[in-house]
Amino acid sequence: MRSFISAFAAAAMILPAAVATPAWAKKEADDKSSAKKAQDKGTAEIPVCTKRLGTLAIVEPETKWWTQLGLSNPEAIIKFFVMKSGCFGLVDRGGGLAARAVERALGDDGELQRGSNIGKRQVKAADYVVVPDIVTTNSNSGGGGIAGGIGGMLGGRMLGGLLGGIKVSKKEANVTLSLVNVRTTEIESLSEGYYRKKDVSWGAGGGAWWGGGLAAAGGGGYQNSEIGQVLVLAYLDAYKKMVGTLGGLPDNASAAAPKAE
Repeated sequence: MRSFISAFAAAAMILPAAVATPAWAKKEADDKSSAKKAQDKGTAEIPVCTKRLGTLAIVEPETKWWTQLGLSNPEAIIKFFVMKSGCFGLVDRGGGLAARAVERALGDDGELQRGSNIGKRQVKAADYVVVPDIVTTNSNSGGGGIAGGIGGMLGGRMLGGLLGGIKVSKKEANVTLSLVNVRTTEIESLSEGYYRKKDVSWGAGGGAWWGGGLAAAGGGGYQNSEIGQVLVLAYLDAYKKMVGTLGGLPDNASAAAPKAE
C-alpha cells in the first residue's frame, strides 16, 4: 500500500509538468508564427524592378556607428535588398576587389595557369554608390557636420541615443540611404527610413528565428538583437522610398554622363 501511495504521489508531481509542456510549446509556436509572418511580409515588401537601373557599389559612411552597437557593417543588408529587387547590378569594392587584386598579382608573376584571363580593363565600373547611414541632428557628430546636415535636410527626429538616429531603449531607428552618381558626384536620391518595434515580446521570443530571413543578411548581430532587427526594417523602409524616386535615372548612366577627356 505504501509503495502504491508513493507511486501515486510521484505521478501527481509529474502530471503538472506534462500538462504545462503543451502550453509552453504553443507559446513558442505562436512566437515563431508571428515572426514568420513579419519576415514574409518584410521580404514581400522589397520592391522589384523590371529592368536594371545601372551598376551599384556600397560604401560605408565616415562614422562607423554600428560598432557601438556590436553590429557589422550594414552593407550586407543593402546588398540583400539590391539582389532581391533586381534594380541594380552589384560590384564589390571590399573583399571581392581585394581578392581580385591578389589574383591579378599572381598572374603578373606568372603563377596562374595558361588561359586564366585575368588582366587589365576587366573590372566593371559602378554607375552609382549607396551610403547607408543614420539620421543625426548633432552637427558636431563626426564627418565634419555632414551627418548633421543630412539630418537637417530631412527634418530628422531627435530620437536621443546614438547620434540621435538610434534609440536602443525604445527600439527605434532613423536611417538614410544616399545614392550618388559616381561620374558627376550628384546626389540622385536621399531617402530616410524609420522603424520602431512596439511588440517587444515578438523580438524576445522569436528574434533569432526571425533572423533566418531578412535580418540574417546582416549577420549575427542583426538577427540576434532587437535593435538589429529594427535597423534592418528601417533600411528596408529607406530602400523602398529610394527605389520609388528613381524613375528619372537614365537607361544608360555611362552614355548620359559628360564625355570624358
